[in-house]
Amino acid sequence: MEPKVRLKPNVYILLAGILLLALLIQMSRSESLFGSIRNEAVAGGMSGWKPAVPDDDVLRPSGRPYCVAYDGSREESVKIKRQLERTLGYMKKPAQTSDVRQGRLDFAPCAAVIVATENLELLGDPEALGAYAEAGGYVLLAVRPELNHAFYRLYRKMGMVAAEDMKDTQGIELTENVLIGERGLRLHEPFVVNSSIIVELDAKSRVLARSAEGIPLLWEFPFGQGKFMVVNGTLLTEKFNRGLFAGALSMLEPDFIYPIFNSKLFYIDDFPAPIRNGRDEAIYREYRRDIRAFYKEIWWPDMLKAAKRYDVDYTAVFIESYDDRVEPPFGSPSDADRKNLFAFGRELIKSGGELGLHGYNHQSLTFREEVADAYGYVPWPDVDNMAEAVEEAVRFVGETFPDYRMIVYVPPSNVLDPEGREALKKGWPDMAVISSLYGEDASGLAYVQEFEIAEDRILEMPRLTSGYTENAFDRWMMANALTTHGFFSHFIHPDDLFDGQRGGNRSWEQLYREFSAMLRRLDRTYPWLRLMTASQAAVEMEGVLASRADFTREGRTLRGKIEPFRRDQFFILRTARSIERLNGCRAQKIDDGVYLVAAAKADFEITLGD
Repeated sequence: MEPKVRLKPNVYILLAGILLLALLIQMSRSESLFGSIRNEAVAGGMSGWKPAVPDDDVLRPSGRPYCVAYDGSREESVKIKRQLERTLGYMKKPAQTSDVRQGRLDFAPCAAVIVATENLELLGDPEALGAYAEAGGYVLLAVRPELNHAFYRLYRKMGMVAAEDMKDTQGIELTENVLIGERGLRLHEPFVVNSSIIVELDAKSRVLARSAEGIPLLWEFPFGQGKFMVVNGTLLTEKFNRGLFAGALSMLEPDFIYPIFNSKLFYIDDFPAPIRNGRDEAIYREYRRDIRAFYKEIWWPDMLKAAKRYDVDYTAVFIESYDDRVEPPFGSPSDADRKNLFAFGRELIKSGGELGLHGYNHQSLTFREEVADAYGYVPWPDVDNMAEAVEEAVRFVGETFPDYRMIVYVPPSNVLDPEGREALKKGWPDMAVISSLYGEDASGLAYVQEFEIAEDRILEMPRLTSGYTENAFDRWMMANALTTHGFFSHFIHPDDLFDGQRGGNRSWEQLYREFSAMLRRLDRTYPWLRLMTASQAAVEMEGVLASRADFTREGRTLRGKIEPFRRDQFFILRTARSIERLNGCRAQKIDDGVYLVAAAKADFEITLGD
């Protein structure tokens, strides 16, 4: 009989460890393990979540109104009025608008008077406006005034010692932090254009912004117990300049507080999606990889590395196929890639990101021929076909990740018509958030949004900027949105680098370097922003949009009341004073004279220093 071989105990332990490691590796490759992957919102019970449509009476803010005087006969004045109304609504401030062509405005009950007409003579006796400010009132001229009789009776009280003809100006330099975190920002760009007065200012006037050639565009001037602030231009007609108004108003009235969303979002459109075969010569020369290998081995690892380094959670919106099919059957398109969806989706969710839907294919949900002509799409014949295609895409994701529930939709090419919206609701009942575009669209094709809860209980949560590089317009748009809403929302496409216009004919190394620089600047300038996925931000946004925030003042103490209160809410407080005591809230200084306040209770107090 041969002798038995006896191994030492540590050998058995080593063999057991190797076996266990092999099992773990196999499990990590198994789709069944990740069938239970959930995004944080779903794990928290968000499946089936829909925002509640708020009652207008509940949301109506209390307190003295911010009075907006405008000229209903002038298109420019009406545009400014609309921008001011919308911004005051976001800031939860009561607004009272008055068409000065229809009657005189009584200044007495106003928390501040905001003049959105160039013709000051329409306000009545100019001395009345001066007397209002002198007695402790606050006046903001939201458009440069005409040089008429009323102007010359008021101009010294508004901080001017001389005024000449109008001049078209270009560019802007922020000499103060009227946009949070952006003191010193200089943009010599054609999108910042104004018709301005050539002025000489009083020595007591404080310039907050000026044009590229040095003409004051925004200044404040103390008068008596109150203050004047003047916008020497016409830029408040545009939506993307709302932050300038929000910042000016918050610096006009002392100890000014308003709510924000405090969210940082980053979308990747068309991802995961079928990846085309073949190779790009520039990519192959640099990396010796075809397109598929480049995305998997270079692009995606780089994107994950940037996200970890600069605090970003991606919301990636999926496409099942790039076919042009708008007629059934939609199941099993030839280019659908479940392995690709699983591999990228798994890593996305493990990294803290989430999946949303871009579409069954990249055909915008519209019947319009002009959209088809503009983008090379095929118009859908009816709502039922749209709904069936949407249902197929949701089913495809559900088979890959059985316990995962998507709720966020991004329309292809940011185009969505009412018929498409109905199809989405029909084919995808879980859909609760639409993220399209915030900026105004000259073509009239895009689905342009405000931040709001629609009547059909869908949260409108627009994106603001796009691309791997930060151009001047995007920087300005970001700064305005961050001042108004405390909100950053940006998107890219994986294939931007293959598009000469979107990628600027740059290599991936160049694009990645500029992309990282943009995220680094954002992280450095706004470190207080909360990183979120779109569904997480939606829940937080609903809490702000569906509540009111009222403030009262007693001595040095600001008292806030949020109703209804669901979770922590965030506010921007502008004050020249220190903060002495907090009750029911936290505060963090984020810029000179600017604090981020986090209310942890429905009722909270902020006591300021002398």
